[in-house]
Amino acid sequence: MPSSLLNARTSSPVAFWKHHPGADECTEDLVAATLAFQQATQCDLVKLMPAGHYQVAGRGVHGVWQGDALGRRSFLSRAVQQPADWARLSAALTTQERAIVEAARRVRRALDPQRPLLATVFAPLTQAMMLAGSECLQTHLRHAGEAVQAGLATLTAATQTLIAAYAEAGVDGIYLAAQHMSDALVPLPLYRSWARDSDLQTLAACADFAGNVLHVHGSGVHFEALPSNGHWTIHYELEPGNATPETYRRHTRLAAAIGLPFAIWDDAAAVDAAIAAALRRFGQRTALLTGPCVVPLAVPTARIATWIRHARHAAARSSRSD
Repeated sequence: MPSSLLNARTSSPVAFWKHHPGADECTEDLVAATLAFQQATQCDLVKLMPAGHYQVAGRGVHGVWQGDALGRRSFLSRAVQQPADWARLSAALTTQERAIVEAARRVRRALDPQRPLLATVFAPLTQAMMLAGSECLQTHLRHAGEAVQAGLATLTAATQTLIAAYAEAGVDGIYLAAQHMSDALVPLPLYRSWARDSDLQTLAACADFAGNVLHVHGSGVHFEALPSNGHWTIHYELEPGNATPETYRRHTRLAAAIGLPFAIWDDAAAVDAAIAAALRRFGQRTALLTGPCVVPLAVPTARIATWIRHARHAAARSSRSD
């Protein structure tokens, strides 16, 4: 099973990913952009990168790229403004979601069979943030929690259906993006009362894949909902506002990805030292080596390819020195 790269015992897979604004909402264009990026960089795994709002674009959110350096969308209109709007959501796959699933199918057919393909899926509460906006979502959670919970049930069912569609398309794993696991965005008491169960249900829906990644995005993150099996790698940003590797290890034995800041990737000596230190502190012989999140659009693919080649050598040296 190619996804075993994520849990490799003898080598550390290296991979990066970028958004493709202008080519990430159409099946054919996303396939072409994904394969071109992979051809240029030779990542050890491929992450499909649709528009970040693809799961809500067919549910009433209008997003456009306005030059954001990472390729993220600006939301011009939201689908949820009043608590009653949560009941109007549909669990059926949207046209946009079907287009991305088809892109995944075509990319999987075109890739080397030994190269894992991960499909990007945003967790239900992250979708809820896109649908309502962070401030509105917090207000509804405080004053109309049952309405939000009903909407989350719909979004969870939709996400489970999407994950099943990706499985049928042949992807090797899910990259589950959780942009809401921060007390600053969704206070922990509200998260525990209304949203934690939806995250756990979504994680459970990925159980049949051989390798998945949970990306806990942002600063001040928590680990209130972690997978219960070993088919996962946890990817969070290694910054001062987040858990140290030692604190993370007290939460779970699941493998951690090593997402080094982009500022150091051009400094070979700094990368060598950072990889060795992170492996030691997480108590791992190997890890998925990557950045903290998406690579800025301005970074050329040739530069990324150089990062990958060097990281492979650095990880091999670190492994031999254990």
